[in-house]
Amino acid sequence: MHTPLPLTDSQHAMWLLDTISGRGELFNVAECLEFKGKISASWLQQSLQHVWQASDTLACRFIRSDDYTPQLLANDTVPDIISQELASDPEDVLTFAQNFAKPHLATPFDLSKDALIKLFLLRAPEQDYLLIVAHHLLLDGYGFGLFSQSLNRCYNALSKGKPLPKLRFTQQQQLLDLHNSEPFLAKQKQAKETLNQWLDEVPEVNSYSASKADVAEPNKRLTATFEQSIWHTIQSAAQVTSTTSSEILLAAIAASLVAQHQQYHVTLGLVMMNRQAVPELSCPCVQSNVLPLPLALTPNTDLSTAATLINSQIKALKKVQSYRVESLKRDRQKQGKSLSIIGPTVNLLPFANAPKYGSVETISHILSAGTTDDIMLQIHLLADKPATVDFDCNVARYDDTDTQNIQARIFSAAKIWASQPKLMLSEVAEILRQKYL
Repeated sequence: MHTPLPLTDSQHAMWLLDTISGRGELFNVAECLEFKGKISASWLQQSLQHVWQASDTLACRFIRSDDYTPQLLANDTVPDIISQELASDPEDVLTFAQNFAKPHLATPFDLSKDALIKLFLLRAPEQDYLLIVAHHLLLDGYGFGLFSQSLNRCYNALSKGKPLPKLRFTQQQQLLDLHNSEPFLAKQKQAKETLNQWLDEVPEVNSYSASKADVAEPNKRLTATFEQSIWHTIQSAAQVTSTTSSEILLAAIAASLVAQHQQYHVTLGLVMMNRQAVPELSCPCVQSNVLPLPLALTPNTDLSTAATLINSQIKALKKVQSYRVESLKRDRQKQGKSLSIIGPTVNLLPFANAPKYGSVETISHILSAGTTDDIMLQIHLLADKPATVDFDCNVARYDDTDTQNIQARIFSAAKIWASQPKLMLSEVAEILRQKYL
């Protein structure tokens, strides 16, 4: 008999968003694992069973309450992987996977009754494809990786005739104990003070749209990849400025906002993994956070200065990532201050090795990382390959032309500044204004 347990702050925040919005489908996430060959469906199902039953933050339901204090109740029922035959292998795997996932992403889970994940094994003549649709409560970006790695470990053990591995997932009570400990609460209190102090020093926060329209339907995505030659220039600029390619891209995003608003203090939103303690690293459930990244730039800022500032601010942000953005907004509301605390949200997705299932290589495709009420830039850093950026937009605030202009502006800013790193920000912004605004 399982005992119901309270939720963590992150789980409760996500549960509230789902419940109050009445639009649970907006919090569905999806990935597709493309197998470069054929795999065993039975081994995959056995692997899922082992992974699922090893974590009560996976094998669970969320019991609804009238006072908005839900509880997590473990449920060992393992979801079946639904197998479906395909007549032919898709020519464009990403487009095929997105189209297949679309109706499932549009269907909300019942948090109190459903296993919050659906898995489809799509079997084509030459390759297999595993499509995973889950609620954000169950898996965030890091959690997807942890879940996939565990599934892979189990599958490979079975393929070699070895015993299934012991999976050391952090359980819900362990996570609660950590989050209720004095050191954690003290760190959270300090984070609260620091973040509020930062925001007190920030002027008006701007994004690419002034609209406050709520999300009415799933975000629309525009995907763009840097040309190889431009990416080489960006990488060279990162070496010259002793920074990283991701910091160059963040500087370009900031420059595009300066060009639009002619305000040199830029505040981005940055997705934080929010796993600072060992127990948090072994738990797949939602823990990620989005926090303000304030950048006090000036007209005379060059690329090296901008990238170095971004690096410094990200390091500072990592120390305060345990304080939830929802709590931060409540703080601002109580103080009668603006709830607009972040501009465009950026998610830096580092390169990860694609594991083999037996002898079969894989490629992972992120189909949906959840819903944003404004715009989110998912930056895929692909080792030595050019970065790809997904622009996920609230269609109530941005039409296709808007998104294309934003993409062109950011890519142009990266190209201009990386090729001429001594240019001042005011000069880069003026070039962008003349060309795009």
